[in-house]
Amino acid sequence: MKSKRLEPIHEIAENSAKDLSRPMAEAERRVVELEHQLEQLKRYRQDYMGRSGDAGVAMDPVRLQNMRVFMDRLAEAERLHLQKLGAARAEYEARRSLWSAKRIEAETLGRAVGRFRHEERRAADRREQRDGDEAALRIAVATAGAFEIP
Repeated sequence: MKSKRLEPIHEIAENSAKDLSRPMAEAERRVVELEHQLEQLKRYRQDYMGRSGDAGVAMDPVRLQNMRVFMDRLAEAERLHLQKLGAARAEYEARRSLWSAKRIEAETLGRAVGRFRHEERRAADRREQRDGDEAALRIAVATAGAFEIP
């Protein structure tokens, strides 16, 4: 019975796909979290620039230098955050790809098990029909022989 031999393999593939889905979901959450943090960082930088420019008063050189240094630090933080986000996206894609391949494997094995079960049922039905036909033929032959005139 091919279906019985494939069932454990199918179950292993199913469990493996389920096991891979958890880290994939965690990686996706990490990407969403980093994207949110990046948006907050960008908004903060824009707000800071808006507040600094709204003063309407000439800035002294020290304050201007401090603002430039701070803006450079914000730009560097944004650049580093983009790198983290890129790495997180790559990790998510790798995990999603691995999960997808395992899911496809499990589905393919599931279809194969289903096909084998269907074929096995059809073969069993044909055997049962053949056995029934042979039994009916034996009964008919035996009955016909009993009614023959000697």
